[in-house]
Amino acid sequence: MNTQLYFLRSSEHFIVKELLQYAARLDKSAETLDERPDLEQYHRNYGNYNGDVGVYAIVDHKVAGGAWVRMLLNGFGHVDNATPELMLAVLPEYRDQGLGTQLMQQLFTEAEKIYSQISLSVEEGNPAVKFFEQLGFTKVEGSGHTGATGLPSFTMLKKFDKQTAEKKGAEKNLEEERFRKSFGF
Repeated sequence: MNTQLYFLRSSEHFIVKELLQYAARLDKSAETLDERPDLEQYHRNYGNYNGDVGVYAIVDHKVAGGAWVRMLLNGFGHVDNATPELMLAVLPEYRDQGLGTQLMQQLFTEAEKIYSQISLSVEEGNPAVKFFEQLGFTKVEGSGHTGATGLPSFTMLKKFDKQTAEKKGAEKNLEEERFRKSFGF
């Protein structure tokens, strides 16, 4: 599997919209994004707001997944006005191959430069809960709500370690690396 990770730019907002269908699990229902105006905030004008951070993966010349965070005032996983909400999508044919972990690790590298924590909403009983726990997310007590799919859900939170963020700040970030590659540096 030939995988390349790229920084999501505002000109690639269409990728965010396409991936949102999988992140919100609409691929498991008959619904479309057009029928779900409550999800528009997760993709509309992506990249045009300070704090939009995301990465996506290309596998064998096809978009295979992506992860992004946005500051949302009324998202399903809203914690406070200083915590962005995470969306993660991996297309079904690329699941259980480590791609989600790769995306999340790179997103953490980028997001922890500007945020102290990130949140997400996840359905109760979803196998992804264990995945997020392995990545350091913890359940926010008393955060039960009806999620994007209409099912009982709760909020999870990942706090970044400031010392780790400062150490990683000295490393090349994904954008710099891709720039150098594209210009042969």
